[in-house]
Amino acid sequence: MLALVGFALIAAPVASPPDVPEDRIEYYVEDGWMDNEDQVNLAYANLTEAERAVFDEARQTNENTSSGTTVNASAGDTPESLTPPPDSIRLYNVRYDGEWYLLQVRHLTYEVDFVTQQLPRVGSMAVGVVCLVGAAYRRFAV
Repeated sequence: MLALVGFALIAAPVASPPDVPEDRIEYYVEDGWMDNEDQVNLAYANLTEAERAVFDEARQTNENTSSGTTVNASAGDTPESLTPPPDSIRLYNVRYDGEWYLLQVRHLTYEVDFVTQQLPRVGSMAVGVVCLVGAAYRRFAV
């Protein structure tokens, strides 16, 4: 019985990987911006449908809520052209209706947290090893 418990405590962490959220893309639009020469300029009329949808959603979210509200989307559901490399931020000047808007795009990545996700797994495996050693000792002890 002790051996079964030991095997279960070792196998459970191996069979179920840690829960890590998928990468997210965060969009933020600010109006009243200027044509900043250090940033890429985009014209709303030249954007694809997917890029327009992202810009419009972020712009409307910022207009309808308190300033600083962002829009999050899964990295797989966002346009490639507006997806920066992992853990980076890109800034764009977007010309829309005769005004300049700032479009800030952040690529958020998540990693396995040691204390909450790895340490319990290591502890479970260690207790499993102790159970197996205890079972072996009981079986083969004189």
